[in-house]
Amino acid sequence: MTDEEKYFFDLCGYIIVRDALSPIEVQQLNAAIDAHEHLLQEYHETLAGGAKNLKGECSRRGFGGLLTLESPWCDAFRSLLAHPRINPYLDVILGKGFRLDHTHSVIVQEKGCEGHILHGSTGPAFDPNQYYIVRDGRMHNGLSVVTWQTHDVNPGDGGFCLVPGSHKGNFSVPDGLRRNELFKELIKPMEMKAGDAVIFTEAVLHGTLPWTSVHPRRSILARYTAANLSYVNYGHGKLLEEIGEQLTPDQRTVLEPAYHLRLQRPTIDV
Repeated sequence: MTDEEKYFFDLCGYIIVRDALSPIEVQQLNAAIDAHEHLLQEYHETLAGGAKNLKGECSRRGFGGLLTLESPWCDAFRSLLAHPRINPYLDVILGKGFRLDHTHSVIVQEKGCEGHILHGSTGPAFDPNQYYIVRDGRMHNGLSVVTWQTHDVNPGDGGFCLVPGSHKGNFSVPDGLRRNELFKELIKPMEMKAGDAVIFTEAVLHGTLPWTSVHPRRSILARYTAANLSYVNYGHGKLLEEIGEQLTPDQRTVLEPAYHLRLQRPTIDV
């Protein structure tokens, strides 16, 4: 991670890694999603939070369990676990020994799909799970997200958005901003190409705008955290028992449970 990239992340709370995936990798991921389109489940509860500017005609769809799909479809998703284009960023953002917290999932928005009310741990209270602080020239983040795009997101399409810099906010977020009704000029949609990945801290205010394009938005989400932290109430022990022998050493490393580096925790060499 270059000094320029560190500056940008510190200032904005996110960074886009352009061409993180090759065209072949994008093709393989889309083929794997196509083969399992029957697994896509529509969200039964609205994510728009009653906000009129986020309402839509349908809910987004998604599915998980990507790492345990049948071969060869699982391979495309497993390759994202400890991807060499992303590892150097997570190594700086989260520190040595970064680990996968939430397993990967697919999110699909189709034309007319509702948005997601803006959320994050921005504000005066300290969230011990979702935070951003800097000490002695080094950043420290809690839960952080990698979102891979397998389709283009063009200007005006909608989709993922955030408020740059809000991860360092000291006052409560106005409800109107969360609902996309106030200070709309602060909300930045993420315009991305297929193969790009956005990395952001959960501390930044983020959400989703209604999807307007005729082509669907397809995103693959994974949440990582620091070596000694765990947000969800499960580990990956059963997953390692099931597929551990089929993974690379680096892929197994990010599935380690939460514990301190001084206890001989394995790390990825970036």
